[in-house]
Amino acid sequence: MQPNPPQPRFPQYGQPPIAGGPAPWGGGPSPLGPPPRPRANVAAAMIAGILGLLTAGMLVWFALYNVVHANGPAGIWNGVVVVNVVGGVIGAGLVMVAAGFTFARRIPGAWTLCVLCVLYVVATFVAPLLRGTPFSAQLAFVFGFDKTNSVAIGLAIIFCVLTTIIAAIAGSVKSYAPATATMRHPGR
Repeated sequence: MQPNPPQPRFPQYGQPPIAGGPAPWGGGPSPLGPPPRPRANVAAAMIAGILGLLTAGMLVWFALYNVVHANGPAGIWNGVVVVNVVGGVIGAGLVMVAAGFTFARRIPGAWTLCVLCVLYVVATFVAPLLRGTPFSAQLAFVFGFDKTNSVAIGLAIIFCVLTTIIAAIAGSVKSYAPATATMRHPGR
């Protein structure tokens, strides 16, 4: 008669757990596994992600207004409309991707969202200066809230500033805890 081959079992008390597996006492990560990676702060990452999505929505609104209402004669777009549409769509897409990574609590995603929003605020005020628009006229357009596109870009700038601040907080305040709470077995 032959003995039964050894069966795979859970580690017994006193034996070290398998690397990367759960700890035998039902708690968090294994002591032999890799240390937890730092993550962005939960509350700040969620708020920054939501503000990033609102910013992207305002940029899409601005681009759509320019597509529908800013056409020249016979539907021909001038250079400013092309810049507004392309900049709005590309800016919204980039902000949405960065907001998604911020929702996932990735620190580089939070810093990318911060930098994109700063870049968009600066570009909104500097690019018209390069075309010869006076700064006071651009400031009056952005914060005048007199037309639909002025409301959209004004809200986009306000949301960009708020997103920049919260995303910087999310990226700088790190958390080493797991993303979800672990449940403890009631008998242990």
